[in-house]
Amino acid sequence: MIVSCPACESRFEVDQAQLGPDGRIVRCGKCSNCWHQMPEDDPRAALAEEPAPPPIRRRPAPPPRKRGYGTLIGWILLLLFVGGVAAGGWLERERIVAEFPQLRDVYALLGVPVEPPGPIFKLGEVKTERSEADGDTVIVVRGVVSNISDRKQSLPPLRVQLTDSAGAVVHEWSFEPPQKELDAGGVVAFESQTRNPPDTAQNLNISIEGDQQ
Repeated sequence: MIVSCPACESRFEVDQAQLGPDGRIVRCGKCSNCWHQMPEDDPRAALAEEPAPPPIRRRPAPPPRKRGYGTLIGWILLLLFVGGVAAGGWLERERIVAEFPQLRDVYALLGVPVEPPGPIFKLGEVKTERSEADGDTVIVVRGVVSNISDRKQSLPPLRVQLTDSAGAVVHEWSFEPPQKELDAGGVVAFESQTRNPPDTAQNLNISIEGDQQ
């Protein structure tokens, strides 16, 4: 009888009488594969001769993606961001401390002392005038305010104080300047008045609210 190797499918002739009724172990002369071969007239022979199904081939798992390039870009962006924040904190340290004075100690701990900012505005040509109008005593204050910083500034209110002979404040008031903002080096004139101040008022002081004179 002709048998076929289940492994390599090589075909060769075998004496069926040598197999016996229960079959026997035979070996392929080509690939040396061994199997139990049944006689041809045995129904189990078909099952024995049926070649084994080919092994399932699994696709190899894809190699892990290299993340080195993306990670490098992420670190570069992070360093650029931190560097930009640090540069802004250095260049604008005086303005930052002016807005948040409590950060002065933080800069000092970092070895970057920040000097208190100098005056931003300057008052000049201040004159007072006392007169009578409709039975009221009127005090008029005139002058100019200059922006002596190197950038455009918002003008805060001006405050006028009247003091007695001992320097005590007996009357005060605030007023808005005629402009909201003043360019670097700009000058604007102002005028304000009050009526019926206390009789003890002898001296007049004028200042800019929030400016360090």
